[in-house]
Amino acid sequence: MAQKRAEYRSSRRSKNMIKKAFAKLLHEKDLSKITVTDIIKEAEISRGTFYAHYPDVYGLLEQIENEEMTKLMNFIYELGFESISDDPTKLIKEVVNYINSDLEYYKLLFLSKSADRFLIRIKNFMTDQILSNEVIALYHASSTGEASIYISFFTAAVASVFIDWLKGNIDVTIDELTDTLSRIITNALISDKTLMARIAKTSAMATDKPNHTS
Repeated sequence: MAQKRAEYRSSRRSKNMIKKAFAKLLHEKDLSKITVTDIIKEAEISRGTFYAHYPDVYGLLEQIENEEMTKLMNFIYELGFESISDDPTKLIKEVVNYINSDLEYYKLLFLSKSADRFLIRIKNFMTDQILSNEVIALYHASSTGEASIYISFFTAAVASVFIDWLKGNIDVTIDELTDTLSRIITNALISDKTLMARIAKTSAMATDKPNHTS
């Protein structure tokens, strides 16, 4: 049992070294120009160690993306779609605190030349997950098309703000960042839902109003 634990720790340490070396290289050059040799030199590991965990450079990137997507999915399922739809604060804080636990790594990853690919995957994932739950998809929207616009807009907006913060262009603490983002999103959704309710009420009153033209 002790040997298995030691092997697990060794394997986890090797994977972390590989991922951090890869993130650093992604920050410096295009994905297509990164080789396994580059990674093992940066990570200071053997070629055999790399291939014990990953098939190639693109396989490494895919596994990193899948791990991050799985973590995001777990956050969403733990909090619940209804809870997030009503108040996104908890989800934003969970994600930001998770990233802050290894901030330098995520800075390299999200500010890299390949960051757009990962952000697109996040947006597509959020769209698929929310639209698959019709009740939540229509909670703030009159159609799935409109819901897609909400998701695309807020995902791009949050990502843009967060990347600016990582670059140092926004000088606030993590708590201030998450609180402000949450407040903006919540107020926007509440305002829009209230407006839609007023329009629907006005429309219903107009429909029920007697017609005196005859």
